Amino acid sequence: MNLAARIYQRLAQAFPHEFKLAYGDDMMQLGDDVVEDVAKRGGAPGLIRFIADIAIRLPIEYLSEMRHDMRYASRALIKSPGFALVGIVSMGLGIGLTTNIYGSAWTLLTRELPAANAKRLVTPEKPVSYYYIEQYRAQKNLFAGVAAMQNGVPFNVGLQGQMDAKPERIFGQLVSPDYFSVLGVEPQRGRLLSPELDKPGEAPVVVISDRFWRTNFNSDPNVVGQTLRLNGQNATIVGISPRNFEGALSMNPAELFVPVTVPATLAPELGNDVLHQRNAKEFQALMCLAPGVTIDAAEAALDGITRRLDEQDPSAPTREDKAKRVVLLPAGTRAPIPRKMRPVIAGFFAVLMGLVMTIACMNLGTMLLARGANRRKEFAIRLSVGASRFRLVRQMVSEGILLSLLGGIAGFALAYGLSVLNSHIPQPAGEPLQPIIALDWRAAVFAFAVAVVCGIGFSLAPALQATNVNLLPALKEGLALQLPGYRRFGLRNVAMVTQLTGSLMLLLITGFLVLGFIQVNSIETRFNPKTMVLLSIDPVRDGYTPEKGQALFEKLPERLRSSGMVHSFALAAQPPFSVVDDDGDAQLTADGAHDSSRVQKLAVRQIVGAGYFAVLNEPMLTGREFEEPDQQRQIQRSQTDGARAGGTGAVVLPVVLNESLARGLFGDSSALGKRVRDDKQSYEVVGVVHNLKNGIGMTQSIYYVPLSQRDFERPPFGGITILVRSNARTDALSGIRGVIASIDPHVTLFNVQTLSEYLERSRYVMRSSLRNYASIRLFGLILSAIGLAGVTAYAVAQRRREIGIRMALGARQTQVLRLVLREGTALIIVGTALGFLGAVAMAKILSALTSFFADAFKVGTTDPRLLVGAPLLLAAVTLFACYVPARKAAKIDPLQALRQE
Repeated sequence: MNLAARIYQRLAQAFPHEFKLAYGDDMMQLGDDVVEDVAKRGGAPGLIRFIADIAIRLPIEYLSEMRHDMRYASRALIKSPGFALVGIVSMGLGIGLTTNIYGSAWTLLTRELPAANAKRLVTPEKPVSYYYIEQYRAQKNLFAGVAAMQNGVPFNVGLQGQMDAKPERIFGQLVSPDYFSVLGVEPQRGRLLSPELDKPGEAPVVVISDRFWRTNFNSDPNVVGQTLRLNGQNATIVGISPRNFEGALSMNPAELFVPVTVPATLAPELGNDVLHQRNAKEFQALMCLAPGVTIDAAEAALDGITRRLDEQDPSAPTREDKAKRVVLLPAGTRAPIPRKMRPVIAGFFAVLMGLVMTIACMNLGTMLLARGANRRKEFAIRLSVGASRFRLVRQMVSEGILLSLLGGIAGFALAYGLSVLNSHIPQPAGEPLQPIIALDWRAAVFAFAVAVVCGIGFSLAPALQATNVNLLPALKEGLALQLPGYRRFGLRNVAMVTQLTGSLMLLLITGFLVLGFIQVNSIETRFNPKTMVLLSIDPVRDGYTPEKGQALFEKLPERLRSSGMVHSFALAAQPPFSVVDDDGDAQLTADGAHDSSRVQKLAVRQIVGAGYFAVLNEPMLTGREFEEPDQQRQIQRSQTDGARAGGTGAVVLPVVLNESLARGLFGDSSALGKRVRDDKQSYEVVGVVHNLKNGIGMTQSIYYVPLSQRDFERPPFGGITILVRSNARTDALSGIRGVIASIDPHVTLFNVQTLSEYLERSRYVMRSSLRNYASIRLFGLILSAIGLAGVTAYAVAQRRREIGIRMALGARQTQVLRLVLREGTALIIVGTALGFLGAVAMAKILSALTSFFADAFKVGTTDPRLLVGAPLLLAAVTLFACYVPARKAAKIDPLQALRQE
C-alpha cells in the first residue's frame, strides 16, 4: 500500500499546472485516505485499477490542455500573419524537399517488394547460367526456392482483335515457372506460373502486370484466357499479377512475365539451347533463403558450390584466384543494393535531409527568439501572476508545433505536386517504362513525424530563453534579454554560424555533384549529332526464323549503298555511347610469355559492325577498324564451331580496344598484334580507338568485337541498331524506311531518333537527379536568406534601446548600419570557413566510400566557379538579408525607442 501511495503522489504531481491549481491540494490531501480505502475494499486488484485510472487520466488532461494551447497559438499566429506566413513557407520548403527525397529516391531503392518472401530474398551479384541455377535449386538446406529470370526482355506485342495492327514493343521478364512461388506472390486474377502446369512443349502462356491490364485492356475482368501475339507467336493470358507488383530486381517495371518453357521462336533469348549451356551466364538467380539460414552462411556455402561447378566445366578457363566467386545481395527491393553500400546511400540522403531541415529549423528558431524578445513583458506579467515557467515553455512549444504542422501540410502538398508532375512527364515509346513512385501514407507519416520533431526542436531553446526573465527589471524597464557571453558565444551567434555552416555545406555538396556530373557527363561528338539517325529492327521478334533474319541483314548493306540516300552507315548491337551495366563486365586477359606476366582487366564487351568508327567520325589511334571480311571470319567460326557450346574455338577473332583498356593491359607498348582472351574466345588486337564516354558521361574499359551471324539470328534485347549519317535528316530517314520496306514492309522499326535525341534520353535520369540537387540548392539558399534575416531582426530587437541611445547621442544612420552589419560580417566569415571545411570533408568521405560520387566530386571540388562563387553568393545573400533589418534599425526614432522601453 505504501508503494501505491507513493505512485499516486508522483502521478498527482505530474498533472498539468492548471489542473493542480484547481484540484491539486485536494488530490494530495485525500491521496492517503483514498489509497487506504481502495486497498480495503478492492485489495491489490483494486489498487492496480485505481493507479491505472490515474495514469490514463494524466495524458488525457495534458491533451486537453494542449488543445487550449493550440487554440491560443492559433490566435497568436493569426495576429502575426507575416511571421506565420514566413514560418509556414520555411517549414513547407524544408519538409517538402525531405519528403520528396524520402518518397522518391530513398523509397525506390529501399521499399520492399509486395511479396511474402521479400525479407528472405537474395541474388548473386553476377549473372549465372541456367544450369548453375538448377544446381543451386537442389540445395534444399540453403534455399526454400531458386528461380531464374532475365530483366528487360522486349516483346513485339499484338492484342487479340488487333492482329493486323503494327505490334507494340513491350518489355517484360523471362522467368522460370517457380518465379512467383519463390517470391511468395499471389495472383490478382487467374493463376500465376507454376512448374506443374507450365512445362516444355505445352502451349505458350503469359502473365500480365496490373499496369498492362489497366492500360491495354481497360481492366477487363474477362481478360484471362484471351490471346496475345508475342513476337509473332500466340500466347494465352493465364493470370494478372498483384496491383503493386512490377517485377523483381528491376528499376523498370515489367509488363509481361513469360516462362522459359516457351519455344525459342517466341523468345529468341532461349535459342542455341541456352538453358543447357553451362557457361551461358545470362540469367539472374533469385533465391529465397531457407528458415534459419543467414545471408553470410548461404554466401559461403554457395561460393564453394560455384567453385566446384567451375572446376567441373571443361570449357571454363582455369582460375587459380582465391577471391569470392559469389557475392549475395538482398533482393527484396527493386534494386539489389550491396550491404556495404546501403549505409553509404542512407548516410548521403540523411546528410541532405538533415542539412535542409537544420536550416529550416534554425530559421524558425531564430524567428522565435526574436518573437520571444518582443514578448518579454507578457511573459513577466504571466509569471508574476502565478504561471509556471513550464506552462509558458509549453505554450511556446505548442506554437512551434502548430507552425511546423502547418508547414508539414504545405510541405507534403509540395512533395505530392512534384510527384504528380513527374508522373505526367511523357515517356519515350518503345523503351522500358519508368517507375511511377506515388507518395503514400508512409510519406505522409514521415512528413508528420518530421513536423512534430522539428516543431519541438526549433521551439524548445527559444522558449527556454524567452521565459528565463528577471521579473522586476522586465516589468519596470522591459530590458532586452541577453545570454551570458552574448557578444561572443550567445545563442544568436551560435544560431547564425550554424545556419551559415549548414547552408554553405548544402550549397557546396549539391554544387559539387551538379557541376561534377555536368562536366563528367558531357559528350562531344566530332559531328553534329542531329545529322545521325538511329533506328532499330528485330526481325526475329517480328516472327522471322533465324535463317530469314540472317538473310535480311545480308541484303541490307547493299540496298543501303545503292539507295543513294545516305552518306554513311553502320550496324551495331547497341546504340553508340550506350550505357552498359557493370554486371556485364568480362575478365580480359593479356597473354604473356609466362603466366606470371599475364595482366587481367575488367572490361565491357560491345558488338559493332564494319565502318562503325568511321560513321562516328572517330579516327583510330593505331591499327584499323572492322571490315566486312572480319564479320565473315566470325560467321565461318560460328558455323564450324557452333556445336561446341561455349568452346574457345580454334579461330582467333579480331578485336579493337579503347585507349584506357589498351593502356591497362599493355602499358605504353603497342597493343597491335597482341593476343587477349575472355572466358569464351581468344582475340587478336587489330586497332585501338579513343575512349568513348557512355550516355551518362562515364568512361569504361571497352573491347569491341565484330557482329556475327549469331547476332543476326538472335538479336540482343535492343535489336540491331542501324546508324545512318546524312546531310538531310528527312531524306536519310525516308530513304532507310524505303530500303527496309523494299525488303519486307512488315518489319517493325523502333527507337527511331536522332543521336542528339538519344543522348538526351540517356541522360534523362541523371538530369532528373541534377534538377533535384539544383532545387535543393535553390531552396536551401532561400531558407538561409529567410533565417538570416530573422537572426538579424532578433539582434535588432535585442539592441533596440541601445540603438536608440546611440542615435540620441548623435550617432549617424551609417554608423548604426555599420554597427549591425559588422557583427554579421564576422559571423559570416566564421560560418563560411566552417561550412567550406565541412563540405570538403563530406565530399572526401563520400568519395572514399563509393566510386559513384568519386568522379563527380573529383571534378566538382576543383571547379573555381564553385569554390569561390558559392561562398561569395552565400555571403552576398547573407549580407543582403542582414541589410534589410539593419537599414530598419538605422531609421529607429530614438525618442520612440526610449519611450517604449
